[in-house]
Amino acid sequence: MENLIEQKNSLIRKNSVYFNSESEKIEGLVNALRLVSSDADIKTRTLLIPDNCEKYGFVEGVHNLSQFLHFLADMLEE
Repeated sequence: MENLIEQKNSLIRKNSVYFNSESEKIEGLVNALRLVSSDADIKTRTLLIPDNCEKYGFVEGVHNLSQFLHFLADMLEE
C-alpha cells in the first residue's frame, strides 16, 4: 500500500495505519466501502433505518446495504 506512512500495533493488538493526509484517509475509506459493497454476502443484506433519522439526512425504511455503502462512497468522494 503506497499510501502508508507507518504501521504500528495498538494497545488492543490490532494494526493502526497512518496516512500522509486527510485526503488519503478519505480515499482509503472510499475504496474500502466500495470493496465491501461488492461482496456477495453484503449484496444480500438489508439495512433498517429507523424513524427519526430524517434529521441526519436518511430516509426511514429498509434499504439494500450494498447500495447504501456504495452511496456513502460516492458522497465521500465528492
